[in-house]
Amino acid sequence: MNTKDILNLILLIILIAPLIGTMIPMDSIHFMTVMGTSMEPVITSDDIIVISSGKTSVELGTIISYYYHFEDNSSPSVITHRVIGFAPEGYRTKGDACANADNYVVAPEDVIGVMRFKIPYLGALIHFANTLMGLFMLVILPAIILIIQEIRYLMRMEEDRDEACK
Repeated sequence: MNTKDILNLILLIILIAPLIGTMIPMDSIHFMTVMGTSMEPVITSDDIIVISSGKTSVELGTIISYYYHFEDNSSPSVITHRVIGFAPEGYRTKGDACANADNYVVAPEDVIGVMRFKIPYLGALIHFANTLMGLFMLVILPAIILIIQEIRYLMRMEEDRDEACK
């Protein structure tokens, strides 16, 4: 496979991926990176978790993601913990790595959804991509390499055309 074929394949993927993405009903599925360690070893900061927000029943032991509203009225944080009990106002939760249960009750309207599965190690790549070095290694450097390859290809084509004209 030569450089032109690779570039054509990349272009095809770039054009088709958004079309496929619009065919999948994503309003009930959320992909989330994990920031903390409260759910280790079940979920680590190197994982991506897939949350389903459709009509699902929350049972004892279910891992849920929800909005937690801090007392300083800042924007809410997303927390993912396991349901360990029920209260009239909602759910009692606890991180698997935490010694104590959370000191609040999660209201049903704050629940984003239920964790369906995790994608191991992909979160590490996402966290790396959000750094300056990650941006350089994953975006800028490959773009420079592709540009150099394309320039070399165009120069060779020009040389071949000049030789054919002689």
